[in-house]
Amino acid sequence: MAKQERDREDLLRDGRQMAIRGETTINGTVVTIGFRGAGQLSLYCGADPVFQFNADQQLRRVFFKEIRYAADAGRLIRLHRVSRGGKVQFDSEPLSENDHAALLDSLGQWIRDLRLIVTNKRAEWRVADQQDVAFFSQLTRWIDALPQPIEIADSPGL
Repeated sequence: MAKQERDREDLLRDGRQMAIRGETTINGTVVTIGFRGAGQLSLYCGADPVFQFNADQQLRRVFFKEIRYAADAGRLIRLHRVSRGGKVQFDSEPLSENDHAALLDSLGQWIRDLRLIVTNKRAEWRVADQQDVAFFSQLTRWIDALPQPIEIADSPGL
């Protein structure tokens, strides 16, 4: 995720790290979905929340209610931004069960909404670089294979 605290760029146009990407609107929020080269999905629900997965469909990083989270040994930890010696670093803090559940509940709702809109023939989508077939095929496969409950990765890396 970006080091700068600002609104995200136009991910459909500029999100080149996501080889296949598309966007739609869900309940008034522009939602951008992108896949990296090995199939790692990033789900941007406006500027917040953001959910990022690894190639094994495990949640690895989150930006939720203006707070960063990272996977650590199968759990999410809260990251606090600090500046030390001119460098941006993060201190970590474990999540309470309630905070962990709230974050995963939000993700679950976005995934449910995404499942519905993918099958809605009237939904309007924009897909980058005329890759409509590849995008919808990959998104449908990803949703169908997503483990339930959603698993947390061992680390925030790809």
